[in-house]
Amino acid sequence: MDPIDMRYAALVEAGFPAEGFCLTWCENRDMEEVARRFGAVAEAGLWAGPDELEELEEEYRDDDLLQLTPAGEWTLAFESPGFQGDRTEVLEALSAGGRALNVIWRGERDNRVTYAVDGDIITSFRLMDLSQRSGDVPSALDDLLEQVGLNDGLPASQRKARILALAEAISGHPLTPEWVWAPRFAVVIKEPVPDALVPRAYLHPRETFLDEPEFARILADPSPAMAPVVTRLVVSTVAAAIGLRDHPLVQETVRMLDRGEGFPGERQSLWARLNLASEEARKSWLRQRESTPDAAEAAERLEQVGHSLYALSKALAPSPVYAADAVADEAFRVPRLSRTEVMRLLVLRNVARRILLDDIRHS
Repeated sequence: MDPIDMRYAALVEAGFPAEGFCLTWCENRDMEEVARRFGAVAEAGLWAGPDELEELEEEYRDDDLLQLTPAGEWTLAFESPGFQGDRTEVLEALSAGGRALNVIWRGERDNRVTYAVDGDIITSFRLMDLSQRSGDVPSALDDLLEQVGLNDGLPASQRKARILALAEAISGHPLTPEWVWAPRFAVVIKEPVPDALVPRAYLHPRETFLDEPEFARILADPSPAMAPVVTRLVVSTVAAAIGLRDHPLVQETVRMLDRGEGFPGERQSLWARLNLASEEARKSWLRQRESTPDAAEAAERLEQVGHSLYALSKALAPSPVYAADAVADEAFRVPRLSRTEVMRLLVLRNVARRILLDDIRHS
């Protein structure tokens, strides 16, 4: 077995949660300062061993529990099942005056790697799709990716092993089985760093789509009343990006969003058909992916279509606010979108999340 795979297997055997984690490396030894940059009150933190951490995770299951450990000249933040380290605003804050790297894994459809330097997102990509990257310098980690042997020909477990090896190469500090059981500085994030609706990288120079009438409208008023507008924009963006505007199920989804449910059960029926079509596309993708190299392009197309139909089914949630948040979040994960499409969907996801939080606060 490859040494990188052996080290990862030892981590998993020691209890590393391979199927769900969010890890953030920050080039800052001051753990209390790191906690504050996450939006936590560092003074309320405490050192806890494995048993105490298990109790804290149960106690704060509805909050973001941040677990910090020293990592040489860096601090390592662990979240399970949190996601704060994956957020642009948090990484910008964590990397100010240094560097930060986040790796989040929630399954083959929900994973991402983001590297930030001195407040700027340098590169970001899905761990299961290394070919499409965004950021100021999308290719910034190419040499290190080659060094650790991370490529798109590997199964998920080997990709996770190698992305942790990449983090070790950047920080100079390995993850070991001893780390799994070591005490951690635990603190609850009560006031998360607020979202910026538009990342600052999109403002200098200003991306032209921000001034489109519908985008300008929702950015001027990111309130629950704008939730249907956000949903409609997400659906149209995905349909145009994947070439699904003429797909019967997509057209039916658009009609329902425009006019509402025509009869009881229509929404649920369409939701079920979208999910069935998504699953059929996914099965076809898996079959073609495992056949011949010549089928790779067709397989990628099936993956995109399947994921897109699944994402659009989220637009049919009965609550307009929750529909906007769910469809925007899932659409952002559709693989192999263009840079502009990713930017559009990121802004829509930020607006949808702001709307959801506003609705929760006032409910």
